[in-house]
Amino acid sequence: MSEMNESDTLSGLTLVQVRDSIRAHLTEGNAGHHAIGRLYNHTVSNRLAEKNGYTSAQQFFSQNFKELAQSTLSRYGAVARQFTEEACKAYGVAKLASLSTYAKAADLALAAGDVGAMPVDVPQEGGTVVSKPFAECNLEELLSAVKHKRKPSRPSMPPPDAARVDFMRESFSRHFAQGARVQLKTSVQGGKTLLTIQGVPMDDMERLVEALMDGLQPKLVRSVS
Repeated sequence: MSEMNESDTLSGLTLVQVRDSIRAHLTEGNAGHHAIGRLYNHTVSNRLAEKNGYTSAQQFFSQNFKELAQSTLSRYGAVARQFTEEACKAYGVAKLASLSTYAKAADLALAAGDVGAMPVDVPQEGGTVVSKPFAECNLEELLSAVKHKRKPSRPSMPPPDAARVDFMRESFSRHFAQGARVQLKTSVQGGKTLLTIQGVPMDDMERLVEALMDGLQPKLVRSVS
């Protein structure tokens, strides 16, 4: 999606004109939010506040627009850079900002035209995922989709391995005193369950061997039978 070319229409505005324009846009809803974002970007990129005696653009905006938090201005600016005024009117800043975050998390490119048809993977109750067009998603669904994309999927342990690990843990608890720092950790990589044993003192190596042998007994019994 092409970045908005702010210099074409905003290059001649002074800081006072920026302030007055933002005031006029405050009551215009989504379209006004897009315009405020463009004016914010213009002020920051051209250092208008610093050129007029302010230490920063943040100081200028905080003194003149107490109703606009810095996070809100930054969001308006980000949306104005990535999306058109028409998109902002149709979907609103919050949904477009969430779509931008989703696209980054999913490693997707934003559509050059209307983003309404862009597919979003929305997680459902029970763990299933449904693909929906962005235009049909509400804000809650978009935030859930972002969270789902950011959360790395953790491979599950096969049930037989889980049962063996539980038996192994019981064996360790029997052979090592309560409060010992011995830890049995598990992970799944390439479809295989891996065990990591930590914190075993050298003096307890024989105890470790006994715990491992006892923990392997169920499999040994099944193999013999």
